[in-house]
Amino acid sequence: MKKQILASVALSALTLSIAGQAVYANEANLQDTQADVTLKAGSGKDVKPVVDPTGDTDENPATGAEGALSIPYASSISFGEQEIQQGDATYFAQNEKPFVQVNDTRGGAEGWALSASISEFKGVTNQNVLKGAQLTLANGQVTTESNQSEAPTIASNSLTLNDSLQPVMSAEKGKGAGAWAALFQGEKGKNENVKLFVPRAGVEAQAYTATITWGLSDAPA
Repeated sequence: MKKQILASVALSALTLSIAGQAVYANEANLQDTQADVTLKAGSGKDVKPVVDPTGDTDENPATGAEGALSIPYASSISFGEQEIQQGDATYFAQNEKPFVQVNDTRGGAEGWALSASISEFKGVTNQNVLKGAQLTLANGQVTTESNQSEAPTIASNSLTLNDSLQPVMSAEKGKGAGAWAALFQGEKGKNENVKLFVPRAGVEAQAYTATITWGLSDAPA
């Protein structure tokens, strides 16, 4: 029994010795090289939408804006053709997935703030104002695609636009890098998250248009 134990120990020692030699031989043939890359702020060109607009009321929401911090997409909103009501009326957007997208490829996730305002609705025929009309955005969702950055936040659960810029979505420092969208999704043809209130007084039968202005600042609100 003593001989067996000694033989076992000797075999273990031999195995360790061979293994040690193998490791030493491999380490002797290891050499280090370097890999490097220099990153600069993005141009904002060829930015893809994070919301697919195919089949929606506005299938081409591209704004044409470029730059490391920009608004490359913003949906035009349509309420379609509606009947004048006896009293006050609320109409819902035809769009299923209206959205506005921010692109931040400056590097460093410095933060930003998105805001919006709206002009008066004016008649296409005679430029008369649709007095008291109010457009409201509600239940916005922050959405992105394959983004590792921390998400920005929607400023308010319900926002009625007016002629002053109001916060819509913002990213604190360290958040919001890459492409992010504020999405106001609802039923196609009757999106209750995007609504237009029209008081009865003074309504004329004609088409009306208004301009939504989206503002983007390079620092959090």
